[in-house]
Amino acid sequence: MIDPSEIVNNLVAMLRDIPDLVTELGGDPARVYAYHDSYPKNISLVHAIHNMPAPSMMAVWQGTAPGAFGGIDVWKHQITLFLRAKPEATAGTAYYRLFRLITKGIPTTAGIAMENATVHPSCHAMDLPQIQRQTDAEALDYFEVPLSFTEIGDD
Repeated sequence: MIDPSEIVNNLVAMLRDIPDLVTELGGDPARVYAYHDSYPKNISLVHAIHNMPAPSMMAVWQGTAPGAFGGIDVWKHQITLFLRAKPEATAGTAYYRLFRLITKGIPTTAGIAMENATVHPSCHAMDLPQIQRQTDAEALDYFEVPLSFTEIGDD
């Protein structure tokens, strides 16, 4: 099994490499970042989500589970992107644009849409994701995009 933090870091790097996504996040590639659990600095994902600046995107490893692919046992790594959109003049479009760029955006170095890109050499391209509304501890809405990466073989 590969180290899931490698998937998170590679995903962040690829998302930062999508020019339109960086523009949508205020022009600062650092607005796409990873959350890695580490005591005592990062011990509350709820707190980290609440403190996300707008706009930003945070990638988090949520877990790894066994699965099946083509009749063989594999590992499936669950990574979630938490989204805070920028303030907008036209209501209701910022999260749609972010979701489209997460799936259809083209990283400069990959040359193909994210939904078909290889984020980690030991994983297939991400499964098609969903986007869903969530509410943080202060009753503020944000969106999350759960992603699944199926490991190739068993490193």
